[in-house]
Amino acid sequence: MLNVLRRSTSSLGSQVAKATQLQQKRFLNVHEYQGAELMRQYGINVPPGIAVKSLSEVESAARELADDKGEVVIKSQILAGGRGLGTFTNGLKGGVHVIKASEAKAMAEKMLNGTLVTKQTGAKGKPVNTLYLAQKMKLKREMYFAILLDRSSAGPLIIACSEGGTSIEDLAEKYPEKIVKVPVNIIQGITDDQATQVAKGLGVVEKVDEAAKQIKGLYKLFCERDCTMVEVNPLAEDDKGLIAADAKLGFDDNAA
Repeated sequence: MLNVLRRSTSSLGSQVAKATQLQQKRFLNVHEYQGAELMRQYGINVPPGIAVKSLSEVESAARELADDKGEVVIKSQILAGGRGLGTFTNGLKGGVHVIKASEAKAMAEKMLNGTLVTKQTGAKGKPVNTLYLAQKMKLKREMYFAILLDRSSAGPLIIACSEGGTSIEDLAEKYPEKIVKVPVNIIQGITDDQATQVAKGLGVVEKVDEAAKQIKGLYKLFCERDCTMVEVNPLAEDDKGLIAADAKLGFDDNAA
């Protein structure tokens, strides 16, 4: 079990910031594309995406996922954070790119089987053996959502913020008043009232019941898959409701 949020503190902002220790210590057990597929199994909205392991798969995947502007997102898959600001050893800047579908194969040639260096990989970097092509979403706003194991309450702790797209450290510093934390009784599980409380804490005004359903789905995944962490950053909102635009999942080493 990960050692996060061990003690109560007088400042909500500083308590939430302690959760960031998890981001340096955690081991991400699945790639983004694998996590996305797992979330789909629990009815959680995620952007359409296709994982590719060879250049021959790239063009058809890009055409299938291209939006009305002909654009697609292409992401390096490594078990480390900071991909967007990383650098390949061949000089290419960034492990995540928004490009024209017609340019996908050329970009994939620079990324696939390359080595990506980020703040979390160390100087040697990590090999990119898989790329994840995803549909570019039209997002109205971004939020932060996480479920962590909290030793102080001996159970799961949900952390939500109506702002997102940046680190929890930054959010805790800039928007401490917007951060909501909801401890969940491990025996009782998340209640309808708690899910609604989190949805409203995320700033959801329309389709609150649907947002609460998504939150309960994330909690169900957390419990049934023996997760130590489910972090969705950003958890976004589009015209249809909440969507997990990017997520990181960590699992108990002893989980089956």
